Order: sequence, then structure tokens, then C-alpha cells
Amino acid sequence: MGISVKQLNSAFDLEQQPLRHQLPTSPSSLSQQSHQQPIYSNQPSISSPRTNFPPDDGFDRKHSFSSRRSNTSDTSMEYSSKRSHSFVVRTFSTPMKCHHCTSLMIGLTRQGVVCEYCNFSCHVHCCPKVPTHCLMPGEQSKRPLGIDPTRGIGTAYEGYVKTPKQGVIKRGWMRQFVVVCDFKLFLYDEERNNGQPSVQVSQVLDMRDPEFSVSMVRETDVIHANKKDVPCIFRITTSLINDGSKLITLMLADTESERSKWVTALSELHRILKKNSLPNTAIYRVKEVLDSSLSIIRNSICAAIIDRDRILIGNDEGLYCVELDCFEFIRIGESKKIIQIWYIQTEQLLVILCGKQRHIRLLPIRALEVPDVDWIKVADSKNCSAACTGIIRYGAPQNIYGLAIAIKKPNNTLIVLYEIDRNKQRHHKLFEFTVNMNVQNMKILSDGRLAIGYQGGFTAYHLQADAAKMPLVHPDNNLSHFLTYSNIDTWLVVEVNSSQNENNDSGESNEYLLVFQTLAIYVDQQGRKTRSTEIMYPATPTFITHENEFLLVYSEMHLDIFNIETTEWVQSIGLKKSKPLCNDGSLTMMMMNDSPYIVYLANMINREILDTGSVERSIPRRRFSLRESSRMRTAATDRRSKMISAPSNFNHVSHMGPGIQQKFVDLPTTIETADLVDGSGVQQRASLRQAPPRPTTMPPQSNLRKSMSNVRPKDTPPSLPHSPSPLGSMSSLAESILKVAERQSESLKSSRLSSSSSELSES
Repeated sequence: MGISVKQLNSAFDLEQQPLRHQLPTSPSSLSQQSHQQPIYSNQPSISSPRTNFPPDDGFDRKHSFSSRRSNTSDTSMEYSSKRSHSFVVRTFSTPMKCHHCTSLMIGLTRQGVVCEYCNFSCHVHCCPKVPTHCLMPGEQSKRPLGIDPTRGIGTAYEGYVKTPKQGVIKRGWMRQFVVVCDFKLFLYDEERNNGQPSVQVSQVLDMRDPEFSVSMVRETDVIHANKKDVPCIFRITTSLINDGSKLITLMLADTESERSKWVTALSELHRILKKNSLPNTAIYRVKEVLDSSLSIIRNSICAAIIDRDRILIGNDEGLYCVELDCFEFIRIGESKKIIQIWYIQTEQLLVILCGKQRHIRLLPIRALEVPDVDWIKVADSKNCSAACTGIIRYGAPQNIYGLAIAIKKPNNTLIVLYEIDRNKQRHHKLFEFTVNMNVQNMKILSDGRLAIGYQGGFTAYHLQADAAKMPLVHPDNNLSHFLTYSNIDTWLVVEVNSSQNENNDSGESNEYLLVFQTLAIYVDQQGRKTRSTEIMYPATPTFITHENEFLLVYSEMHLDIFNIETTEWVQSIGLKKSKPLCNDGSLTMMMMNDSPYIVYLANMINREILDTGSVERSIPRRRFSLRESSRMRTAATDRRSKMISAPSNFNHVSHMGPGIQQKFVDLPTTIETADLVDGSGVQQRASLRQAPPRPTTMPPQSNLRKSMSNVRPKDTPPSLPHSPSPLGSMSSLAESILKVAERQSESLKSSRLSSSSSELSES
């Protein structure tokens, strides 16, 4: 259905009569699969800003609550004004809206709850706010659905558009379902088998973005589009890289009038958003660090931030140190595949998982400064499937760090714990134990336990010889059977430092976030569920990591950030085909225009740990150069330091007046050229010092004149080899001046000798 600008303005005015979505008025019209009509339709529609129920409606909010994984059960449709809701957790296969707040129920599984009697569906966190008793169908139809601009909650607009395949118009257009909800644009792909929207969100565009704008396009903006489609195309712009590239999303409406409706509706919603001054919850700014001009980033696997000007990059060819301030990079060690890097800053030690056979190596940080630093091999670490570092013992004067590795065996997995020390080998073994599972991830907890993740759950082991274990999902937890049956992969465990734990002086966390492939749940130390709310991902994760109190969920088309303490979805960034290189995601690789980029996720709350100013100020962009080796640089430094004290007498400089022709030469910068120059210099000086032998008998005058006429001044000795960068020390300069002065003295003696010979002949 269409709507004019006047109707749109009145629809978004809180004092005007709202336009309403009509819910099913009879039980037979409800979906047999999910007991709720899907929100998608063939034409765009718009909803008004309204909340559904007053905060205090006098109802006793007590509901029966259970969990069901399937959404295909056939429940009875008996309505009664005295019957209480009986909610069950459901998994929806298409996008659904909450009947209470009208927002989308985002997630891949267990997105919301549905009443078995009246089919009232809502979020889990909205469940305590709804009326206790079931609503009659007539009462349900009176409920307005829309958006509340004061809170930014609800669905405002929805419809079908077409977007370029993989962001390129030449590859064609694909049909997508778009929902404007919570001041975000959710784009859903169509399922191939039934043509309905997928439950996974293909792309998210946030209207709170400071660079958000919607506009029509000209023919020059879309040169690869069909001319007849240009009047139906509009574009949405959002920020991507800080002070750099923008993310432009093109959309093709069915008709030109539909295009106008989309542009008008989105522009008006953006105006409403700015008018109500809703806070921007963004946490990260994306800053470019390296682009595709540096070849080593094309196959990057991992990275680590060493300090504000240096980063390490590991790829299939080895380990590289990149110095951002001087635009140089250098290879560290041998050509060996680097899989993962951990940096223990307190111990100035790198822990590296490398090689085709997945060995663990230790590397002191001084290897970045000094050549020939040996990599320390951790014995019997072949086939390492997972590893982690952390504090295993707190105390004065310093905390003790440990290294835990999981080694895959034919029938089980061996867990070995090492203590990081400051001896020559930098580690020693504490104990080991075996587990009958394939370890996917590990984490050393602050309470002295080692959390191990595997398919279907997590288990915590005490870091002692007996390695007593405790499952982090308690058998009484209603999710225990669901996780075991689903056999879901695990990503990590996060210790939650919420306000509930502020009075905890022991340094231990009483709450953990268990991150699975399809959702994340909160449990206590015994594995019992602490919150009814779960973190739901809008799309299937490709990588998941966390930094401080934020969970970073990577997917194919965007990066989503969740606040771990509040479970709030705070930001979505359109990084395509992105993956974290650091363990905390601060360095991330992304694709832009089919080229790889390494970007830095700068936390706007905390102090930045990487200085990208030199890269940002380099316009046009400077290219990084490969330093030959740290050995050469160190050797040149040593040579200059040895020659800095000689010679000690510089009086000869004062003897060189304006009448003497001076010849300036470039000075050597390497040992090889210096040795070559020194040798040739000695030979030249030796030849100049050999005066011609004095004749024993006086030759005839004619022959003497003839011989004297053939006398020519000797050629000037060749200059020292030219160096493109003369950076010699003061001692090298003094030595060169001595050579020139000595040559001029020899030349003066030769001229005097020739003049005396001529005088003798005349006499």
C-alpha cells in the first residue's frame, strides 16, 4: 500500500491517529507452522509509532513457560478470557515480529516464545510485560503495531526490492525482502525452495550512522545498469572506513512510484530519528592500516599488535614485522606457516602456532630488534588443535602466566599445562591430562580453572594434578538437552564483569557467557542459567571473538557488536568477508572492491593501542619497503660505532684554503663497499707515492725535450663507489678528506719535479 508525504508525516506524529497492521481475525488464518502470519508482503507498508500496552495494566504477570525446539506442532486454538498464557520457546523459519513491541525476533534458533492457546508470540524479554490472560482474536486485531521513536523500537516499513548480486550491477540483481525495524534496515534473501525470506539477515544498515543518507541516482552513477531501470534505483550510504570509503547500497524498486515511496519513507524516518535525538550506540571506528599494495597481507592468517607503531603479520610464508611509522617490513625467522599468535606483554614473549604439523614455538620479543634469536620449541606439541595463555596464579610481586595446549591423539586429546618463566627455555611443564573429546577452544579462567569447549558444551577443569572437572551447562539447565541434541559447535567462554559482581573482591567472575555457533547463553560457576535473555545472531557466524565487554560476531556481509553485560546489539558494520586476525579482533581483514584490506577497530571508549596517524597522513599513500635483513642493519650500526672515535686529529682541515681544489666523494654505507674502497684507496696512494726514478746519465737535449713533451699528468684516481644514501659517520668523512689532501700533495710534488727538470734542461 502507498502513502503520501502528508500521510507519512501524520503517521509518524505521536498525536495523530495511527495506521495499523491487521492481525489475523480467526484461528484458521494463523500459520500452521508458526501460528503467526509472516510479516512479508508483496507491497511496501508503513506502520505508526505506538506502544502496545501501558507499563502498568493491572495484570498479574505470571505465565507458564516451557521450551520446544520444533515449530511445527499442532496446538488447539481454544480462546478464553480467563485462560493464562502458556508460552513455549520456538524456532521460526521466517522473519517474525513480536506482538508486544513489534520489533523483529532476530536469531537463528529459539528466537521467541509462542502461547500454545492464543498463539501470541513475543520476545523472551517482552514476556513479563504482556497481559497474563490470553487475548481474544478481536482484541488482538485492535493492537497497533509500529515504531516508538522515543525508544527506537518497532517496525515501521517493509517491502521487496532488488539489490546487485555481490554488490556488482554487472552480475545482475537479486530479490530481497527489506524490513525497517528499530531504525535499522534488515535485508533478507529469498529461499530457493519456497521463495520466502530466509531467517538469516543478509545485510544490516543502521540509520543511526552519522553518514546515513538515502537519495535517487543519475545515469552516470550506475553506468552498468539498464537505462530503463535507472528511474527505479535509489541508493543508501553509510560509513565504512573512518574519513575514507563509504558503503553504498543500491536498491531497485519495481516501479518509479515505489522508488519514490521508499525514498520518502526512509528520509522521513531519518528525520524523526534525528528529531528525537536517539543516542548513537556505536563503539568502534574502522581505520585503515594496510591495503593490497603490501603483498604479504593477501594471504594473512593472523596478526598481533606489539606497540603503537609495530604489528606482526603471519601468513603462509612466515612471520613479518610491519613498522607503520617508517613504512618498512621485515621477515622474522624462517619461511614457515604462521597460524596463530599470542602476545604476553608482561613477559615480552610471543607464543606462536606454526608449521604444517602445527607446532608451538616461543619467541622473545627482542627477536624484532636483534638478529639470530632462536625460536624456542615446546617439546611434543605436534598436532596442536587449540591453545591459550592466561594468568594461572595471582600474587605479588607479579602474576604467573601459563600456557595450555591441546594435542590431538588418535582416540583422545592430551591437555598439557606449562608455566611461563624467565629461564633460558622460558617455560616448564606442570602437568597433563586427557579428555575424550575433540577440543575446539580453551580459556584459562580467573578462578584457576581451564574451560574447554567442544561440540555441544563446555567443561571446566581445575588446574591441579587431579584435574577435577565440572560441566558449565548444568544438567538442570533447560538448555542442556537442546545443546546436547543439536551438537552445536562452540567458540569461546567470556567472563562477565557486570555490575552484579562489583562487590566481588576475589577477582573471580560469578557469571560466564558461553558462546555457541547459533546463540550465546549466560550461566554461573555451576552452569545454571542466570538470565532468560540470550544473545541472538542476525546471521550465521564465520568468526566470533570478544574485546573487553563487547562480543564481535563476524558474518559474510557484516560485523555485529553486542554488549556482553547488557545483551544489547549496539553496532553493525558493513565489513564484507571479514575475519579477525588478532585474538580480540582489533586487527581485522576485510574485502573492498575485491581487494584485501587490514583495518583497525578503534574503540571509542578506551584508549587506542595502535597509531594509524602516519598511514592516514600519507597522501598519496606511501608504499612499504622490505628491509633486507635485521643482520645488515645491525652490522652497519656496529661499524659506525667502531669508527666514531678515529681519527683524532682534524688540524688538516684548517690547511685547506680557497686556492686548493677540493673533490667531494660519497661515503660508503655498508661493510662491503667500505672494504672495497679502503683497498683501492691504499693502492692509489701507493702508486702516487712512487716517484719516477732519477736518470743516471744526462740524455741529449733533443731527446730530453721530446720526452718532456710526452709527459702528461696522471689521471685523477677514480672516486669512491657511489652510494644512494651517504650516511657515513664523521670519522669516515675525515678519512676521505685526508685521502683528497694527500692526493693533492702528491700532485703538487710531481709538478715541482717537472718544473725542476725543465730548468735543468735549459741550463
